Amino acid sequence: MRPRWQQLRFRREHRWTRLHMSVYLDADLGTESRVRFERHTAQCPECRGVLEELRQMLALLRSAPSPAAVADTHAITSAVLLRLHEPAGR
Repeated sequence: MRPRWQQLRFRREHRWTRLHMSVYLDADLGTESRVRFERHTAQCPECRGVLEELRQMLALLRSAPSPAAVADTHAITSAVLLRLHEPAGR
């Protein structure tokens, strides 16, 4: 079992890492912070798992089709406006 001070440090690093996952994935962490982040994720299977899930989600979002053309936006807007002006209870 780890000494109490190591447990406390690990929990502090765990919280810090969770707060900085998006910044890390955006490659916006400075060198020292990146090293700190990578050191923790190398030791923490939970954070590695969350990081991998975020990477997979970003890959899916990047592979998603582009939003519909402007013409579709106008059709949606028109449909919403028509529904807003319908009598209540329909």
